[in-house]
Amino acid sequence: MSEFLGQDLHLTFSTSIFSPTDYESKSSGIQIHSPNFFLHNQISFAEHHIDSGVKAIYTDGYKTGECTGSAYFILENYGIIASWQGKLDRNNSVFQAEILAIRMAIEAASSLLRPIKIWTDTLSSLMAILIPKSHHSMVREIQNLLLSHKHILLRWLKAHIGYLGNECAD
Repeated sequence: MSEFLGQDLHLTFSTSIFSPTDYESKSSGIQIHSPNFFLHNQISFAEHHIDSGVKAIYTDGYKTGECTGSAYFILENYGIIASWQGKLDRNNSVFQAEILAIRMAIEAASSLLRPIKIWTDTLSSLMAILIPKSHHSMVREIQNLLLSHKHILLRWLKAHIGYLGNECAD
């Protein structure tokens, strides 16, 4: 097993190259000083989701026997205006896929100049993002992006109950 983990594996999808170390390399030490780490205003588990036609982003990650993947969809006026999908190695976890989808959605939203909500059905990912001393490098990237872009709001929604954006991302 250790020989496998030491291999330099890469996956190319479209123009993006994905490597396992992008998802599992461990960071150490405190990257964000605790008084500056305040994401609780940007992340909510309690807001009730309403399909209103307002521009919003929906993310999802999945794993089947053959592959693992991530996606986000930007919806406005009940239609898809942009999307992204990526495939990971089948050895990647659903958590890694979910975190990647959130990171890519934040990057897409970072150029917007007004508040935007990113809806996700992954409670574990949102909880991980709220941990200031996370050792997961991609979680830290997300934390830094959110701290730099206060207009981006992450929201949790219950999966598989008919929300249009969530169904598209699934």
